Amino acid sequence: MEKQTTIASSCLFLLYITTFTVAEVLEAHHHLHQHNIHGSVKLFVFGDSYVDTGNIRKSVSPSWKEPYGITFPGKPAGRFSNGRVLTDYIASFLGIRSPVPYALRKFVKKSKLESGMNFAFGGTGVFDTLVSGPNLTTQIDFFEHLLQQKVYAKNDVIKSSIALVSVAGNNYAAHFGRPGNDTKDLAMFTKSIIKQLTVDLKRIHDLGVQKIAVTTIEPLGCLPSITSFLSYQNCNEFANMASMFHNQILLQKLEELNKETKNSAFVDLDLYNAFISAVKPPKHHQGYSTFQINTLKPCCVGVSNEYSCGSVDQTGAKKYIVCDNPDVSFFWDTVHPSQNGWHEVYAAIKPSLHQLCS
Repeated sequence: MEKQTTIASSCLFLLYITTFTVAEVLEAHHHLHQHNIHGSVKLFVFGDSYVDTGNIRKSVSPSWKEPYGITFPGKPAGRFSNGRVLTDYIASFLGIRSPVPYALRKFVKKSKLESGMNFAFGGTGVFDTLVSGPNLTTQIDFFEHLLQQKVYAKNDVIKSSIALVSVAGNNYAAHFGRPGNDTKDLAMFTKSIIKQLTVDLKRIHDLGVQKIAVTTIEPLGCLPSITSFLSYQNCNEFANMASMFHNQILLQKLEELNKETKNSAFVDLDLYNAFISAVKPPKHHQGYSTFQINTLKPCCVGVSNEYSCGSVDQTGAKKYIVCDNPDVSFFWDTVHPSQNGWHEVYAAIKPSLHQLCS
């Protein structure tokens, strides 16, 4: 009962901010954090680049290079976007600062750890992927080690913590990127992903986290890396079917987990339908009514197929172009939403977030 009261008290602030703009909400949350309200919720984040806020190494990722971060925080900071990502919006919803990236934990004041920690690494998955980085199981190992080291008190975690888990898209990219894998193996591969993901989710709960938000995977066939082959005009329906199959099994497992825990600990965040709703072309935007926005087309792209967003040549010359209106684009690069894109996704999944406060 004490745990529920602690989380619920943090969520009461939401009633106050419902009519604010995003900027005003984030500023209000910053003001709230400065007052250090006792019992504010902690957010622990696990997954990939959709929720990574700075864990991936600078030497291997374009997210630390211009033009990433041009909207927020104004320079590259490890986010795979021109600005905020899903983690930032969910932290804002909870009335806390975005959790410190695990890689930066030793370089910040202890007070900065009060909002929780982000263990997500761009490019990673449930299993190992084509990108070198800690998979989901290893990320949870990091979390467990911090509990053992008493960086976070076990009782404190039990009373006031929420986890966000957003992972698996990179596993499918790795599956189809390896020679010999084809569509006939896909169903078995999906089931193996969900089986391990279920084990990992139960482990997070067993470590004391009482509420766990789990994203469905996005419509893979609508990512610009796929729609580029269709001149950004349509989504690839087969790839989307793979996403739907994954999500169907995931939702079944979450329902089973909720029956086991008997406290509705697991909350699904429907990224799939949030993306689908946002990218239905064409779109008119207020202030940009003279033209239509192609929501399947990325804002930042390489000047040719050998380059990508953030690329430079040996002389340091830019080999990418940025669209005129990143503030109305849904996709930032060939895989990741822009800040505007994540804002639209957040608006779609916000009703589900209220379940984290119950």
